[in-house]
Amino acid sequence: MKMNRIPMVCAALLAATCSAQGAITCTTADYKGTFAFLTIGGFLHLPPQAAILQGTFAQAGTFTSDGSGNMVITSTAAYNGNVLPANDPATYVMSPDCTMRIDLTLPLPLAVDATFYSVLSAANRENIVMVTNPPGTVVAGRHAKLDLKFCSVGDFTGSYAIDWSGTVTPAAKGVTPGQFQRVGRIESDGNGKFTAKSVGNYDGNSLPEDFAGTYNVNAGCALSLTYNYKGVDYSVVGSLGGHGDIAMVMVATNGWSVSGTLRAQQ
Repeated sequence: MKMNRIPMVCAALLAATCSAQGAITCTTADYKGTFAFLTIGGFLHLPPQAAILQGTFAQAGTFTSDGSGNMVITSTAAYNGNVLPANDPATYVMSPDCTMRIDLTLPLPLAVDATFYSVLSAANRENIVMVTNPPGTVVAGRHAKLDLKFCSVGDFTGSYAIDWSGTVTPAAKGVTPGQFQRVGRIESDGNGKFTAKSVGNYDGNSLPEDFAGTYNVNAGCALSLTYNYKGVDYSVVGSLGGHGDIAMVMVATNGWSVSGTLRAQQ
């Protein structure tokens, strides 16, 4: 009888060991460093003083955390197509299950308290974020940890898949307003020039696109691209993540509320 019980005891011990190995535990220090990020969504209801910003929303930049509950969010945002820079201090509280609460005051002219809910994943290298306050907000984002400490144009080299989406407002020049999506690829020469081929979907109408431009990567790993397409000048800004294998970006041209990723193909 004792011999028959041995497999049962071993199975129980194995299950306990596996459970312990699979346990998820995070502390405040597990969220430390710089994370490239993008957000997309909209503000459905805003106070009267900020009514001009009500509508679609896109953003890209960085979250930089000290690992002790404090961070700075540096970004460019498009509120209903109105492009504004932001540099906002924030605080965070980490739960043992690797979910996190982030608190900050949104910049003027919003000037309202905001709360984000987020979940870390991929060994704390990725973060999924949504805005839970103020009410009337539907905004979600994705973060990717930045491994590089110093960057230059050479850190954005090769072929990258384009995955952008959002809304083009009636204030945009030269394009049909409405829902927007772009899928394609960029080829960067590592010296500040790029070419791109993509398909853009403008409110349900898909069109082939072919454009070229210049780019820059500063020491802090911020990425900017400029190009002219059908007579309209465009600016795209954001930040590199990882070892330069991904970039979180947004279209920083008035009339656009579009964000997305540039992800290395190989």
